Amino acid sequence: MPFILIVTILFFSILYFLFFSTGNLVDWQLKLYLKLGLLKITNYKKDAIQPNSLDVHLGNHYAIQLSDGSFKEIISDELILRPGDFVLATTQEYFYFGSTTHGVLQGKSSWARVGLYVESAGLFDSGFEGLAVIELTNQGKAPLKLTTGKSIAQMIFNKNLPVLKSYKHKGHYQGQTNAKQTWMKNIIEKNKQKVVLEGELLQS
Repeated sequence: MPFILIVTILFFSILYFLFFSTGNLVDWQLKLYLKLGLLKITNYKKDAIQPNSLDVHLGNHYAIQLSDGSFKEIISDELILRPGDFVLATTQEYFYFGSTTHGVLQGKSSWARVGLYVESAGLFDSGFEGLAVIELTNQGKAPLKLTTGKSIAQMIFNKNLPVLKSYKHKGHYQGQTNAKQTWMKNIIEKNKQKVVLEGELLQS
């Protein structure tokens, strides 16, 4: 086999492996994708890149569910999550997924071992742009303190073939910058839409 043909096959094989094959992005691939602009994340920490994921960190905007089913929005650098509490939280990282990448958000084992459950609705489709909203439930027996900047979950990045219609055409949560509540109607009894500033007493 001619040398030039071997080199050509090798070149296209590497190209396919790096950019067109499906699978989870490992640490060096994630760094390469970020450098080439194939994946964009603002406010991420370089030391948060793990072997198979990126650690994401808590923002300061929450929507906590009250006993009547409504949600109260809270802006605070610290939130106490009591046993049984359910809250929507934001990440500090803002994500831009292209047509050939998607993400899966999962909890971290350290938090899981004290009873914090990260809801499983964590798929971020190709074309999604925005802060990640995390659904958190305290399933433990003791209160948990959530603080801004704390590592709370991990985003796993996956390569996929180019999609026919990306999430940007769907748009329910496209461009979200706060703890946006569900778009579905007649699910929540009422929505107070009240923003509680840091230092105010949260009453349920």
